[in-house]
Amino acid sequence: MRCLVLATSLREHNYQVSFACLPQKGDMISYIQSRGFDVIKLTPPKVPVVPSSDKDYIAWLQRTPEEDANDFLRSVPDAQWVISDHYAIDEVWQTIVRSRQKSLLMSIDDLVRVHSADLIIDQTLGRKASDYQSKGTVLAGSNYALLDKKFSQLHSSGENRVKPDKSPKVLISMGGIDAPNASLKVLEALSGEVNASFTVLLSNRSPNYQRLRDWCQGRDKVTHIDFSENMAALMLEHDIAIGAPGSTSWERACLGLPSIVIPLADNQKEICAQLVNQGVALQVNLENIESDLLNTYEQLLTEWTSLHQASLQICDGKGVYRVTEKILELDYENSHCL
Repeated sequence: MRCLVLATSLREHNYQVSFACLPQKGDMISYIQSRGFDVIKLTPPKVPVVPSSDKDYIAWLQRTPEEDANDFLRSVPDAQWVISDHYAIDEVWQTIVRSRQKSLLMSIDDLVRVHSADLIIDQTLGRKASDYQSKGTVLAGSNYALLDKKFSQLHSSGENRVKPDKSPKVLISMGGIDAPNASLKVLEALSGEVNASFTVLLSNRSPNYQRLRDWCQGRDKVTHIDFSENMAALMLEHDIAIGAPGSTSWERACLGLPSIVIPLADNQKEICAQLVNQGVALQVNLENIESDLLNTYEQLLTEWTSLHQASLQICDGKGVYRVTEKILELDYENSHCL
């Protein structure tokens, strides 16, 4: 979604933006097209590769970086900017593209990998530009979180939140896939134990979609939705969030939404630690949901005000403006160096 946020901003500055995507089960191609963007479909493998884990980035790419770069170049012979957002795309991929195009390269990253890019964006809380050894410009920290502009517009509304006095509205959002079915584990741990209403967001791309949907049907105070066109408004309607510490961490923070974070992948553990250290969220580990979540929920209610105030300090929602401004600046510099 952060790529769509940036693409929308660039289009507003008269850039012609297209997406290069690999067609596969659960892809976002139709949704991207519905937002008015052209999609260039890359060549899918004859036999899909099944990733062995969340860290099996090459398998998620479905081929080697070299193969992917060459396929991309066949489909996109030239571009003013090439912006990548994939954990398997790094210096190797970028070097191949740079050798055959005059494009400026940008990478959205949060793993501190080595890049051959002109611009690197890492929105991790506490990240510093000096953490990267790459030669390009690095914009690091949550000030550069790529959020939909609705979040910055509603930031002041988030400041005016009031602590719930009786029955909090709880939003559960574990990401689009939620392979370990953390959403259902959260509901089983809290529903019927606390006086609250729950909205759980899980898309039909999840392997646990039908199981969760069936569980929610007929239960009081539990609503399941598979998509929200306006996440900012949805978050503003709720008093508490429980979710994975991914990109939505900055969305929740921007709107001052006190949260419990449950890391689902290794690459989320650093973000989770930073959120906890900054007093922005409380943490429960996946394997401890049944034993720890209820007590942590009660702790959040006690600390709601301090979590709310701390959240607002780490993200104002204006990252997309800052990144767009830097792209325009580098474009200007590059055009005057030719």
